[in-house]
Amino acid sequence: MFGHGKSKPRSQTDRELAQRVRDVVPDRVKSALQKRSDSNCADQCLCHNLTKKRVAELVKQFSDGTTTKTNAVYVLECQMKFVTQKVVREELRLQNDVSWIDDAQENRRLVYVGVSTVVPNRLWKHAVGNGDGANFTQMFPPTRLLSIQWFERESDAYRAEELTAEILEEETHDGIYISQPG
Repeated sequence: MFGHGKSKPRSQTDRELAQRVRDVVPDRVKSALQKRSDSNCADQCLCHNLTKKRVAELVKQFSDGTTTKTNAVYVLECQMKFVTQKVVREELRLQNDVSWIDDAQENRRLVYVGVSTVVPNRLWKHAVGNGDGANFTQMFPPTRLLSIQWFERESDAYRAEELTAEILEEETHDGIYISQPG
């Protein structure tokens, strides 16, 4: 019968998703960026003594205690390094220059926004840098996990990834490049 029984949960609207992001992510990211990235690096970073277990422990710090939410938007701080377009083309096996390399290198700090259903594995791929991560993290390896926000629906997580990047661009100060692959 129409109107009876359990209905499938609807996707959140852009306004609802944007508000969820604004309520948590910008303050979390700004706070993390204000802290020195090398303080307690051996315990909190994605660049030294990396194991899958340690990545899972870092992810667990952002758990909201539920087990039903498996879709996540994550924010990483990445290592600044200077590379030429030629190096980028060779390492990523591209035929053409990419504008994001020059744009990123004009800033002091780099932030990457991504989405995953299996966050520890995805962060591991970004951090190890053997070609399984995103092009951006291949060129600028992640150093720290700044935030994770969980979603019940995959479609909400993918839209929240875009909104997270947009909101961080609006709310962070100059000198921070926000990369989002979608």
